[in-house]
Amino acid sequence: MKKLTVGTVFAGVLLSGVCNANPMDTESLEGSWKGSLVISPENSMEMIFHFNKIQSVLKATVDLPEQQQFGLEFNDVTVNDGKILLAMDMANMKYSATFTGKEIIGTYSQGAFTAPLNLLPTNKVATRQKKVQEVSHDVSYSVDQVQFVNSDGGHQLSGTLTYPAGPIESVAILLSGSGPSTRDADVFGHKVFAVLADQLTRQNIAVLRYDDRGVGESTGDFSTATSKDFASDANAAYKFLTEQQKFSESKIGFIGHSEGGLIGAIAGAVNPKVDFFVSLAGPGTSGAQIIIDQSYHIQKLRGLDKDALDKDDKTQKVIIGAIAQGISEDELVALLLEHDIPEKQAKAQAMQMTSPWFEYFLKTDPKKHLSQLHMPVLALNGELDAQVLATQNIAGIKEAVSPSKLTTKVYLGLNHLFQPATTGLPEEYSEIDITFSEQVSIDISQWIKSQS
Repeated sequence: MKKLTVGTVFAGVLLSGVCNANPMDTESLEGSWKGSLVISPENSMEMIFHFNKIQSVLKATVDLPEQQQFGLEFNDVTVNDGKILLAMDMANMKYSATFTGKEIIGTYSQGAFTAPLNLLPTNKVATRQKKVQEVSHDVSYSVDQVQFVNSDGGHQLSGTLTYPAGPIESVAILLSGSGPSTRDADVFGHKVFAVLADQLTRQNIAVLRYDDRGVGESTGDFSTATSKDFASDANAAYKFLTEQQKFSESKIGFIGHSEGGLIGAIAGAVNPKVDFFVSLAGPGTSGAQIIIDQSYHIQKLRGLDKDALDKDDKTQKVIIGAIAQGISEDELVALLLEHDIPEKQAKAQAMQMTSPWFEYFLKTDPKKHLSQLHMPVLALNGELDAQVLATQNIAGIKEAVSPSKLTTKVYLGLNHLFQPATTGLPEEYSEIDITFSEQVSIDISQWIKSQS
């Protein structure tokens, strides 16, 4: 579950921004600019901005070397009379600044977080480090670039279909977690879905992965969509596969990671033809409970003392409970102020936490949808998962799904991304060479084949 916090920026090829600019400003602005964003007294992050004119339009991107994320594109770029305004709507990121000619002096914001961020010219070039499991272009299976339409909304989804030679017994549709995601699930320097698709296809499972609506080459509006809307996209993917002659005899199912586990459950509950469902670190408790548990567990791992931990947990429960009860944005601002949240931060946080996606996720109990599943279900978690905790979420899935349909497994030493980890904290993700445990993909493929 990719929680929208400072230091977690969602990768993806975003829609190109239009720049309204004074020509003199853009000419002197072009190039690379580096700054250090102070997140806390103990934590800062280097950010490198690039401004390049392409066919007379100024483009802006940002690199986050620490997270191994590069070329994240701002969809809105405005430069005029020395003022710079950048927005990456998919990640709820904004940068507002003044250009002096030698320095850019500005303010960075993402969600409820705001901090000064000043930039100086740099010649530093940071490049993404290729992970060991990353896929080469020379593969032993077929790779097709595909498009399909979700008739409920009319938007087009673009993806990649990989399939082995010969008869194809099974096809898996990969469903991404929260936050805008490309078909490769680029996060923290890893291409999670590209690696998983390669692993499964090499084990004779065909795989479809696609850009989320409004992300990459897919059309539609990501910002207003909820898990239910993404489930509609999942079933559009299912329909597309059923119309392909090469899959006419194949079993077709979903593999959902994190929130993708909820999306797959919603989609499978309304589509009686789905043949199998794999939940990878998927929720078995409500979104509200997941956020409360995640916050407590991560703060504890980071060494927060017990008094501060208990105080923070109590505050989280009050705020999350109020949102679940339908508190208005203005009322939430007032509640956050009562808990000593600065006014500017309270307003930004209230806007984010009363968004359609957040409210839907918070209030939804996945057991309602899991209990309606008719197909075999495989639920997997990592023991060190700090975002969707294994014990309570596997227990929730067991409560909802008939034992005759359900297989579960918790992997020792694996984190939320199914990487071998030390603590399971999100800051480890980019530092780990392994993108996705090969043993987990072997278990998935063997289980899918056993359902044939």
